[in-house]
Amino acid sequence: MLQIRKEKTTKSTFIMGIFCGAILMLCLINIFRYFGISITVSGNAATQAYDKTKTIEKCIKKYYQGDYTEEDLANGAAKGMVSSLGDKYSAYYTQSEYDEKLKDINGSYVGIGVTLQQKEDGSIAVTKVTAGGPAQKAGMQAGDIFKAVAGTDLTGKSLNEVVSLIKNDKNEGKTFVIDILRTKEGEEQRLSLQVSCEKVNVISVESKQIGNAGYIRITEFDNETDEQFSKAVTALEKEEIKGLVIDVRDNGGGSLESAIHMLNRLLPKGDLITEKSKKDGDKVYHSDDKESYKKPMVVLINGNSASASEVFAGTLKTRGVATLIGTKSFGKGIVQTLFSLKGSCGGGLKLTTAKYYLPNGESIHKKGIEPDEVIEYTKEESIQKDTAELEKEDTQLQRGLQIIEGQ
Repeated sequence: MLQIRKEKTTKSTFIMGIFCGAILMLCLINIFRYFGISITVSGNAATQAYDKTKTIEKCIKKYYQGDYTEEDLANGAAKGMVSSLGDKYSAYYTQSEYDEKLKDINGSYVGIGVTLQQKEDGSIAVTKVTAGGPAQKAGMQAGDIFKAVAGTDLTGKSLNEVVSLIKNDKNEGKTFVIDILRTKEGEEQRLSLQVSCEKVNVISVESKQIGNAGYIRITEFDNETDEQFSKAVTALEKEEIKGLVIDVRDNGGGSLESAIHMLNRLLPKGDLITEKSKKDGDKVYHSDDKESYKKPMVVLINGNSASASEVFAGTLKTRGVATLIGTKSFGKGIVQTLFSLKGSCGGGLKLTTAKYYLPNGESIHKKGIEPDEVIEYTKEESIQKDTAELEKEDTQLQRGLQIIEGQ
């Protein structure tokens, strides 16, 4: 679960003052060393890091046979410093990595609007085409196999390499010829599609009516998810349905703020979650009762439902308004904050800054959330079966629909 923090100018100035002071101190230390004057500064991480990195840098310059840049070394040192915390959720990002991270949170990117998957034989298959996106406009379909992009043969390419050819801010407005292999009625045909790269808004919420139930699937929590969710709930409220089945299976989380807004849309006045941090202490989030959903709800979860997904599902369960179906969730009850370092050393930091607790005071970190009904289901990855077939095989979804239908 992510938050984004931008420091105020006065604080940035203060930090820069400390940074410049540290650099001045390091310069003085080196001058003193040059003249044989020994100074010991204990407990200063910056000084110790300087000593170690300078020694290592000298060894690399003298003995290392491979290629590298000064920036590579600096970035590696920064990444190593954060990784030494032993927290798999904290990280240092280079500027390009940080910018890419922000795109994921903001809910938009420059690309063609497809979801790709690398199959066992190494081929790159389209598993989803974004409605209204450039790929759909060009005629691309789920099941198509990418063969070449702008004349570049994709044989032996990794998924990341293929994505990087297309998903890039510099490609906005450009048109690519993408060669695909499509199987139709048992026959293969090779097609060349002209696809433009545009700004694509991520659709993280899908909704429809299944029988007498409204079904809403949330694939991630980004800055656009809460608005998409609110529109879906409002639209389904106008239909003759008995309740909602909300699917957060395989949703790894994302924006805490978005999850809070979505809970506020569903719940009457009351506590949502408590966030505990070193800097701000205890912060309790509340629903304001401006809107609420009064019909029954079922939430589908599994072992890949994490972070913001667990906030969402756990709060609805604890407040007594939803039945949880599926398997125990992942168990990530901590919050990460993104800090931009663009104005100082460049790049950005993702640090674990808080823990969250459900309305009953329970922490689910490393424990997960137990569903009200445990039902096992392993999704079959198949691009041959249509949606209706997959839904019928989905035992967790079918149980959720059954609960709503029985109301």
